[in-house]
Formats: sequence, C-alpha cells, structure tokens
Amino acid sequence: MNAIESKYFQIGTIKKTKGLKGEVQLYFEVANPEAYENLESVFIEINNKPVPFFITTLRMQEPVAYLYLEGVEHIDQASPLVNKKVLIYKKNKPKESKAFKVKDLVGYFVEDTQLGELAIINSIEEMPQQTMASMVYQNKEVLFPINDQFVKSIDQEAKKILVELPDGLLAIYLS
Repeated sequence: MNAIESKYFQIGTIKKTKGLKGEVQLYFEVANPEAYENLESVFIEINNKPVPFFITTLRMQEPVAYLYLEGVEHIDQASPLVNKKVLIYKKNKPKESKAFKVKDLVGYFVEDTQLGELAIINSIEEMPQQTMASMVYQNKEVLFPINDQFVKSIDQEAKKILVELPDGLLAIYLS
C-alpha cells in the first residue's frame, strides 16, 4: 500500500470538461454518490501526489457531479485534470447507509390487494411529479406510482410489495 492509498480514498475520476469556464465532470466510483453532495474540497492525484482543491460549485446528477474548482477558471486549466483520480481523506469517508431506498424495490414481487400476484418490478423511474415502478404484466409494460396512496406494505425479507392499484389502471395498459 502506497502513501496515497493509506491516507486517501478514491471517490471517482474526472472524466471530462464541460464548457469553457473550467467546469469538470466527476464520475463517481462509489456505491452511494449522494453521500458526497456536500463536499467542500477534494484531492486530485497529479504526478502521484494528492493536490487539494476547494469546490466552489457542485451539481449532482448521479452517478456524475459537475464541479467548479477554486483556481480552475478556464478549459485550459481544467483539461489537464481529465482522467485524474479524485480522492478524499479516508477519515472523511461517509458511512455506508443501510437505509432502504425506493431504488431497492427493483426485483420485488408486486401483489395487488384485489388482483393478487402481478409481476416483478424491473425498474424504478424518477418522473418530475412522482416515482414510478415498471413491471411487465401479461407481456405489457405497466407503470404505477410508488407512494403512500398505492403502496400498502413492503416486506423486505420476502422481497414483496403489496399495492392497491387504482381501478382500471391495468386495463389502460392491456387494451
């Protein structure tokens, strides 16, 4: 283990620049990018040395963040940072969150209170107004909202979700 590996933790890599004002794209290589949305500074590995940079602006679009770094004000200053490792001190590494997230519902079996067993959730879609689950039922893709009104219970152990879909929702997709 070299000196960098003993003291620092790699959270991602600068993948490219954006625009002419020095903005860079950080591609996260960690399981929980949202845990890093309040970063104030990072280290970028340049010539096998961690160089500190203060973050002036950070915009998240998981698994990517767009950063403006203090002292990097033009594409000519940002370009040499492309393909460089982005590090933080190991001691500042956020704890892994074990909290259940809506995205964890992928693979759960859907059961309706009226219709019984339906299908397995194959994706979760973040829409502007609400979060939707997608499943294939009778060879048709069906979307339904993930909210307290329709989701009655979630059994994490059995990987099952009990829903009460609105009357006629399935008919819309099957017709």
